[in-house]
Amino acid sequence: MLRGTEDVVEIRRWAEGRRACPCRDPETGRLGLAFPGGASAAMEIGWDEFEVTFLVLHCVFVYDDAPGARRMFVGDVDEAYRFVEEDRTADTGSGA
Repeated sequence: MLRGTEDVVEIRRWAEGRRACPCRDPETGRLGLAFPGGASAAMEIGWDEFEVTFLVLHCVFVYDDAPGARRMFVGDVDEAYRFVEEDRTADTGSGA
């Protein structure tokens, strides 16, 4: 089930439970999480930088709370709504 939060402690707990590290895309500056073994050009950053940037940019974190799930999104509220809607559409297999 997808959940959303602006609580950086909750994000960190979720990420560390999956051995993910905070990162930033060097070209766009977009925040994200990098998982072990994942192919990513993102630059690893510390949790302090992640938290400050996350709060300054008014980001939200949407994540799957199923054990071991890696499905997640970091971005603004409008993008988060689109992410959830696309996920829901994919789950139901319909465009309506």
